[in-house]
Amino acid sequence: MLGADDPQSVLSSGLAPLFDWKALSQPCHLDFQQFLDSLCISPLAPPAVLEVARKAAAFPYPPHWSEEIDAASGALYFYHQLRDESSWQHPLTETIQEVLQQVSSFVADQLELDQVACRIEAILTEIQARAAAELQQWVGPLGEPGCEQYYYNSVTGCSVWEDPCERWRYDVHVRYDLLVGFLVTQERSSRATKAMPDLTHTLTSLASSVSSMNSILASSLTAPAHYVGDPGDPEASGARWARPRPRRQGLPLPPKATGTAPRKALFSMPPHQQQYTSQVLQSEQPLSWPSTVAPPPPPVGSPTRGVGLG
Repeated sequence: MLGADDPQSVLSSGLAPLFDWKALSQPCHLDFQQFLDSLCISPLAPPAVLEVARKAAAFPYPPHWSEEIDAASGALYFYHQLRDESSWQHPLTETIQEVLQQVSSFVADQLELDQVACRIEAILTEIQARAAAELQQWVGPLGEPGCEQYYYNSVTGCSVWEDPCERWRYDVHVRYDLLVGFLVTQERSSRATKAMPDLTHTLTSLASSVSSMNSILASSLTAPAHYVGDPGDPEASGARWARPRPRRQGLPLPPKATGTAPRKALFSMPPHQQQYTSQVLQSEQPLSWPSTVAPPPPPVGSPTRGVGLG
């Protein structure tokens, strides 16, 4: 059993809560049922899975992300201020889907708490390795002293204003909070019926490991002075870094409503708009109409197809 009546203090030891991150945008218009739909989670999923999803829906959005309302349709979408990009998809969709799949496997396998703790530790270790490998592609921070910093990807040749280390730190933090929160909830619900192992040391160890990831991830970035690059390519070797494009200073633009391939990328739209846009996405051939007959208009408020970000 945990060493304190409120294990949240153990859960957060050495790790600032997500709500303590500075200048994060909070969900205001996020509908939980539509959130589940976007994650492909049934409302009949195990209660433990739904509880983790409910906690995830209440999390602040990652750094630089905010929710916006499309004035034309009333639909909710998401805007990244540094990238100057919009999306119908929740910015944490892939992360939360992975976590919910892992929690579902814990429940289906009927694991003991110590087994769940071992699985969580292995998951977080794997995520740290994945993040460190991806961050090694990035060079930065770049820019003149006193000016805005940016980062260069040595593999793609692209530069961004967003700190890739910050993005990964938040991702790891979300996974930690959801997975360890599930472990704590299971311990609480089981302690009244049977003797439980003491998880205090396990939780403290997990919190300490995640806290140490901050320095590990930061050190994974390649410092500009240490980047060699391709000797035959002056730009890739650092002689001339590609700066990101200037950001617009106006209001966020509405996102694209359709893509080139069927995908679950439309989020929190009224049902008739979801149906209409899904049909557009899945149709392999565009509808053809006689030259004398105009096609029927889309439902009122439906997003315009092909509108880009510029």
